[in-house]
Amino acid sequence: MTAKIIVTNDSSAMPVFALSNSSVSYIFRVSIEGLLEHLHFGGRVEPSSCYPSEPKRLHRGCVVEFQNSPHYNLSDVPQEYPVFGTSDNRLPAFHAINADGNSTQVFRYKSYQILDNKPDLEGLPSARGGASKSLVVTVIDDISNLRVELSYTVYDDHNVVARSSRIINDGANRVTLLRAMSSCLDLPAADYDLLHLGGTWAREFNQDRLPVPKGRFVLESATGASGNVHNPFISVMDKGTTERHGRVFSSAFVYSGNFSINVEKGEFDSVRVTTGINPFNFQWQLDSGESFTTPESLQVFSNAGLNGMSQTWHSFIKDKLSPENYQGVPRPTYLNSWEAAYFDIDEDKVLELADRTKSLGLEMLVVDDGWFEGRNDDTTSLGDWYSDKRKFPNGIEAVAARVKQKGLKFGLWYDLEMVSPESNLLLDHPDWIIGVPHRVNSKGRNQLTLDLSRSDVQNYLFARIDQILSSGSIDYIKWDMNRTMTEIGSSRLSVDRQLETPHRYMLGLYCLIKKIVTKYPQVLFENCAAGGNRFDLGMLHYMSQGWVSDMSEPIGRLPITNGASHIFPPCVQASYICPVPNHLNGRQVSLKTRVDVGFFSAARGLSLSAEDIDKDFEALKRYVQFYKDTADDVVNGQFYRVQYHDNHVVWQLNSANSKTVYLGYFHILSAVNLPFRKAHLVNLDPESQYLLTSDFGVTNEQVDSHLSFGGDALMNMGLDLPYVSALQAEGKDYLETGDFTSRLFVFKKR
Repeated sequence: MTAKIIVTNDSSAMPVFALSNSSVSYIFRVSIEGLLEHLHFGGRVEPSSCYPSEPKRLHRGCVVEFQNSPHYNLSDVPQEYPVFGTSDNRLPAFHAINADGNSTQVFRYKSYQILDNKPDLEGLPSARGGASKSLVVTVIDDISNLRVELSYTVYDDHNVVARSSRIINDGANRVTLLRAMSSCLDLPAADYDLLHLGGTWAREFNQDRLPVPKGRFVLESATGASGNVHNPFISVMDKGTTERHGRVFSSAFVYSGNFSINVEKGEFDSVRVTTGINPFNFQWQLDSGESFTTPESLQVFSNAGLNGMSQTWHSFIKDKLSPENYQGVPRPTYLNSWEAAYFDIDEDKVLELADRTKSLGLEMLVVDDGWFEGRNDDTTSLGDWYSDKRKFPNGIEAVAARVKQKGLKFGLWYDLEMVSPESNLLLDHPDWIIGVPHRVNSKGRNQLTLDLSRSDVQNYLFARIDQILSSGSIDYIKWDMNRTMTEIGSSRLSVDRQLETPHRYMLGLYCLIKKIVTKYPQVLFENCAAGGNRFDLGMLHYMSQGWVSDMSEPIGRLPITNGASHIFPPCVQASYICPVPNHLNGRQVSLKTRVDVGFFSAARGLSLSAEDIDKDFEALKRYVQFYKDTADDVVNGQFYRVQYHDNHVVWQLNSANSKTVYLGYFHILSAVNLPFRKAHLVNLDPESQYLLTSDFGVTNEQVDSHLSFGGDALMNMGLDLPYVSALQAEGKDYLETGDFTSRLFVFKKR
């Protein structure tokens, strides 16, 4: 069923708006006071002028009633765009200081417009339209002459509602925006849990599930980046919801800067979820005739549990957010130079690594940090984006061309948003950094942040990367960002606009990135920010993949990949096989387990020294070929979390044509007398047979490759998982002796 937007009138002749597709509906109406009341977001409901559930008007003791409306208390009314100061005591979607010096507004319904597609957001990343319908509802405040256009988009094939708002000052006086959220979702009173993804550097995306508490639960960032402490994503679900069962309401922000997601359980137990730019340390001066557009908020509904939610996010990101030029395109396998050379990189070493890259069967060589002018350690040279003449006398472009002559692709690392205190750029332009007067700038990784709100900074950075990309020898860019903002201010902004700096920075960053990726659509861009410090839908709108975490050790990566999979599909995730012992946690993990965990990211490679490569050369060649053979399946397939426990993890990936099924089993610590475990596979054809064609990395003597199982049996009876014990004998029923072991089963549908 195609997306539909139906407008009817209720018994008081006020409009009722119903946005629907075959699975979901989003419904709200105009009250007799002209306010927008939320009615429903969830399973599909046939559009009507009368619904069995609606906001109540009844007497409550000791509450304030909205203006002259008897028994109409806004703290008990679900709303689309709530404000402060008119009887709603919950956190509002909008808050601003008007010309009278107070912050009271009342937005009443004015008009609506239905569009056959979805317009882009000017200057901001947003989901694409196509097979969609959009509704724009205009509300106004008659006193301040503020006008707000609330935009909603519903899609034919995705259980997603995209939302944003545009605030226009039609009055004669300045208005100061303090809070301008992109969406508000008021849910009825019920017992809910919430799930969010948090952590820190090298421990990103850890899932945390807890009951929605009374009061407010806040996820936010004020660092100038979306951050690794809280990802701009949340799910609120019925208590008891599992991977396969239960209702889930999820929200994610298409933005890469300061954000805030608030879950508030009010005095009457209803739950409000607001998503938008973090109002902390934010102001925006809106002069007469000016407008402000909020970034996009995406809302997902699933009545099939967390797995149903994830499948919706995955398909939507693939179809409507990821850059179209790399949709469904297998990613090249690669060798990254970092662990092979660190800063000690030069032309000879690059060519030597290129030969090893070629001999392993890999498809691309990536030169990481250390290639540009004066960069011998992390204390200097960021901003001076010219080839180091001592290391690359003919320029990095010439080396790239020689690597490509060997039949390889060539990639390059940048950290364009940063500048080193010891750099020619900062010497020439000391005012080009984020900073405030009379204060000493804090440093992170010996670097400062360039002020991308300035067009001259944007133009300089574009010229530097354009000079190298224009050679035509660069196939891939790793766009890194290794420092968050402190001492936040801009020398280009007036005193009364300093708190606009973080958002203006993001607008400048998006402008720069859009200009680059538009000019070079054939280049594969990877988003990185000290790992997952800015892994969000805003960056993935421009860049086809992201570096999820600097934790490349596979056991440390298990909770990160598992958590990230709640919203992000494998096709946008990058990983590589790391050296052992691992440089971050010292863990010794077999090559096979490193390969098996890395299998579940679409962009897969190695970052190993020449010695490590030579030591495992034949095994690496075999694994690289396996990665290449399965690249299309991982980019276009469906990923499922089958089991996640403290000591073992099971993931499943089905190819797009459903003919190949991969089951990864990862066991962390061995012990004696452990229970026998099984995994129930999902989304198979119950009437088909599935042949176990290989148990990758296990010898033929250890596995019977002629086993064939019914899809119904694999789903309902489950597959016995290999047994783990320090006392085990040899045989197909056992996993390798010791800790950190894995098995990757491959089934072919007959």
